Amino acid sequence: MLSEPVNAATIGISEISTDGRSAAKQNSDQKSVQFQDLMATESNNPTSDFNGDPLRLSPFERYMICDERLDCYSMCVPIRWTVQGKPQREPFRIAFREAILWHPMLHSLVDRKVWRINHKAIAEVKIFSDGETPTAADRKVDVFKGPTIRCNVVEQGEETSIEFMFHHAATDGVSFMEFCGDVFANYAVAIGKLDRTKLRRPHQKYLSRRAEVDRAIPEPVDRMTAFRFTAMESLRFFTRRAEMVAGDIARDSRQRVQCGDIRILDAPFDMAQSSQVRAAANEAEVSLNDWAILSLLRVIAKWNDQHLVGSRRSWLVANMPVLLRPRQAVRMSAANMIGYGFLSRQRDAIDDWDSALQTVAEHSRFIQRWKIGAMFLDGVAMADRIPGGLYAATRATRPASCVVTNLGDVPRRFRTKLPLNEDGLTIAGDLTLKRISGAAPLRPGTHVTTLINTTGGRINLSLRVMPEILSQQAAFQLVARWKEEMMVHS
Repeated sequence: MLSEPVNAATIGISEISTDGRSAAKQNSDQKSVQFQDLMATESNNPTSDFNGDPLRLSPFERYMICDERLDCYSMCVPIRWTVQGKPQREPFRIAFREAILWHPMLHSLVDRKVWRINHKAIAEVKIFSDGETPTAADRKVDVFKGPTIRCNVVEQGEETSIEFMFHHAATDGVSFMEFCGDVFANYAVAIGKLDRTKLRRPHQKYLSRRAEVDRAIPEPVDRMTAFRFTAMESLRFFTRRAEMVAGDIARDSRQRVQCGDIRILDAPFDMAQSSQVRAAANEAEVSLNDWAILSLLRVIAKWNDQHLVGSRRSWLVANMPVLLRPRQAVRMSAANMIGYGFLSRQRDAIDDWDSALQTVAEHSRFIQRWKIGAMFLDGVAMADRIPGGLYAATRATRPASCVVTNLGDVPRRFRTKLPLNEDGLTIAGDLTLKRISGAAPLRPGTHVTTLINTTGGRINLSLRVMPEILSQQAAFQLVARWKEEMMVHS
């Protein structure tokens, strides 16, 4: 366990941004884009035959909108790509606009109970250089007023950070990774590094049915068994009240301004470390996801012990987003088709690593096999039938201590296959995609959200914290301990 101040350079941790300095002016060569004209031009719009506008909000999308608190609990999901090189500005803007037009949900706003395509849903790509960094305003998304999606390019010498912010009601993380692949593929085309005929575009055939998620289970069960099963899972959800991650500072709203609204830290693994952890997980016959979840729960337990919070019998609950996209929707454009599975353990039940790992793995396989994530959507749909039910439900529950999202090998999700370099990293035109960071939105009581992903065979951990409650130093310590916990048992 780390008790001394953490040296980011020593453990290989990077921060998305802790500098709240505003960009005082736009770069002189940044041009204004008229999205109204672009979207009205059929030749530029691969989805011009899409006749699903407007699209009715699904219950899960309404849930996310009801759960939003714009002051400090927005539904913004930040994604940052660290790339080698600098994108050529105008070709990158063109690529971003072109890719957006393939995804109706990303250029739509909410109008009453429907999504309507609207040019205000898209913000222009902003370029930051000479030490300038995005502010909270540069990262704000709003599904009613727009934009639904933003992109900031932060030039930092030999490396560049390409930040995307999107509203979670519009799409899930896997769909957004596919969108990122579309942006990079279009960029490679725009600078002449990829043949346009190799582009693979998404379809919109399933968008109007996106609430119809995959519920296929391995074997049929009788109605009474299904009822008992549902009742037991519901009882666990409502009675196992999650313990919060302890804060290390008194609530300080100024912290949000200092970090530009987002505090995310990375703990990248090198290839040797990644191989070591994978080999240990394979030997134990568990997944990398199981290994990472147990490690994080143990870190949170020790952190709360250190801060004298709760008891050893308190419940630690990990929210595990589960992709529920059916086969018919595999190549669909961006949409939100996930559910939530909840993995809970008492603090004193995870002291023994080996036994806890097997129970976590069994529970995780159970969630995946029996589509437990769809049960959460069923509960949301039931609450949605009651006037004011969704709003009340989002205010009455505190479902998780942390969120653990696993996107797997992200470049493998790209629709258009891009070349690799000798290190296994993806090449997008004149850019090398080195690492991806990000995390799900924070919620009241859920002070930590995380992301696990792999790029070029290398694991990367991202950890996002509530700036008002957890300091930058605390975030450094948490993500460093998480990586250390994964390594020490491998």
